[in-house]
Amino acid sequence: MTTPTEITQDTQTNAQPTGETATMTTARHMTAHAEKRTNYLAKRDTLKTLTERLERYRKGAAAAREEAEASDKRWRELLRENDGDVTKEIRQLKRAVGDNRETADELEAMATELTEEHEARQVEVIAARTAYRQARQMAWDIEVETEFDHALAAMASTTEGQRLLSAMRLMQHKSERDVLLDPSFGDGQYSSFAADERRRVDAEIERRFPRRLVEGLAKQRQAQRLDATTQPDSLEALEPVAELACEQGYDGPRTAMQAEFAKRRRQIDAAQATGSEQHRA
Repeated sequence: MTTPTEITQDTQTNAQPTGETATMTTARHMTAHAEKRTNYLAKRDTLKTLTERLERYRKGAAAAREEAEASDKRWRELLRENDGDVTKEIRQLKRAVGDNRETADELEAMATELTEEHEARQVEVIAARTAYRQARQMAWDIEVETEFDHALAAMASTTEGQRLLSAMRLMQHKSERDVLLDPSFGDGQYSSFAADERRRVDAEIERRFPRRLVEGLAKQRQAQRLDATTQPDSLEALEPVAELACEQGYDGPRTAMQAEFAKRRRQIDAAQATGSEQHRA
């Protein structure tokens, strides 16, 4: 009975980078990750400062508006209590109404003026965060693969490791034989299979053997009480950066095009509001 391994064992090559090449590849990706991370953190620090300013303007406007309403209500009450006599306190309260309303109007205008810049910084942060996450994932993938290759190399240099590799080879042959003897996959003569049938057999072998290997490793981890979540030291620099509150709460434009559209919409609304006021006048 011929098997896929016997047919292809002399033609397969390992395309994974090893040694110095693998180290250089990983280093490039780690450098790219560090650059994207630094850029993202810098842009979101700017956004955080801008968001705090915007919130301060809005809160100040709301507080001034609330104070104006309270003063307005109070001077009217006092005027009635004093039977129409305008006292010093009433005059002070009336001035406070105007002052606070003027302050609220100005702070609201400042917040409106800052909105456009705030949206632009949000768009920049979204782009920088996306680039950082992509670079981090790429670097993480390479680091994990490199760690796995190094661990395999270290294991293979031991007597127990060589025994495991030999056993894995035997298990691969067993998986191939089990598939080829399965009535669902032909008569066992792999070399006589049509191309479509070979692909079906290969897919089943690729499914069975790795599954058996993973099951065996999981069993050993459980038996030896190994922590499967423990990460190598090389991955510490790739810990994900959590989003700040100023990023999480944003629900405005997320691209430059959307920000430009929002800007034009505000301009149109402002022009219409001005036109309505002039018409009423």
